[in-house]
Amino acid sequence: MKKKIKELYQKSPNWVKNGYFVSAIIFVIWILFFDTNSILKNIERENKINQLKTDIEYYKTEIKKDKALINVISQDSLTEDLEKYFREQLLLSKKNEEIFIVE
Repeated sequence: MKKKIKELYQKSPNWVKNGYFVSAIIFVIWILFFDTNSILKNIERENKINQLKTDIEYYKTEIKKDKALINVISQDSLTEDLEKYFREQLLLSKKNEEIFIVE
């Protein structure tokens, strides 16, 4: 076993035997994978941030839609917009009127 290790060591090029090279490789591997601020974790954080930004935009548009709906519903009189909302969304109808839903 010792003999095989010596043969492998002697066959390896000099730049692999250099202590600085080995230290640099270990340092790079440590930074890439094991450190608390590793590159892989930073990539995951960036992906999460981008996902949250898209969620924020989605919810902003939904809030705008809901505010417009609240403005329509909060009016006292029955406007065309309110009647349209009641008929389409809540499926309400007038007396002696039937509703057919086609999908």
